[in-house]
Amino acid sequence: MNPAPPIEADPGPDPVRARPPRSGRWLTWLGGATAVGLAVVSAVWEAFLTPVAVTWTSGGHAHSVRLPVALLCAIVGNAGLTWYTRVVTGRVLTVMLPFLAWTTPMLFAASRTREGDLVLTSNNWVGIGTMFAGAVTFAATAYWLALRSLRRPGDPGIAFRPTGR
Repeated sequence: MNPAPPIEADPGPDPVRARPPRSGRWLTWLGGATAVGLAVVSAVWEAFLTPVAVTWTSGGHAHSVRLPVALLCAIVGNAGLTWYTRVVTGRVLTVMLPFLAWTTPMLFAASRTREGDLVLTSNNWVGIGTMFAGAVTFAATAYWLALRSLRRPGDPGIAFRPTGR
């Protein structure tokens, strides 16, 4: 006698796959605008965090070590912004809006002003790493969310199935 398979409880709708109802479209727009605003603020904040360093002297010589605070903020913050945008808008493609809003201040911070001021310098590995890691984090998180949205409830995903040899 074979026991009956266990009955699994329905976990409910997945918040990442759920789409907002028609009556809540203004909330979708508000959430998207919030994500764009947070992306701009995050980029400016991270750009000005890149020169953070610990400096000390020993034996009459000054030593300095850069702290990757901006790099960590870019990775964690951009992953969170990507997920937030996907959940609030219900679409993966809208992740491009905060990505563009984050990239624009970073590009301005990496270019010289008329006076010669430069926020993200080429000799600062934290600034270069922040720009690279922030962009890659947006792309990787968006790709992960896109793959996750392709699965249907009850579908285990793509799995290796032997051919029977």
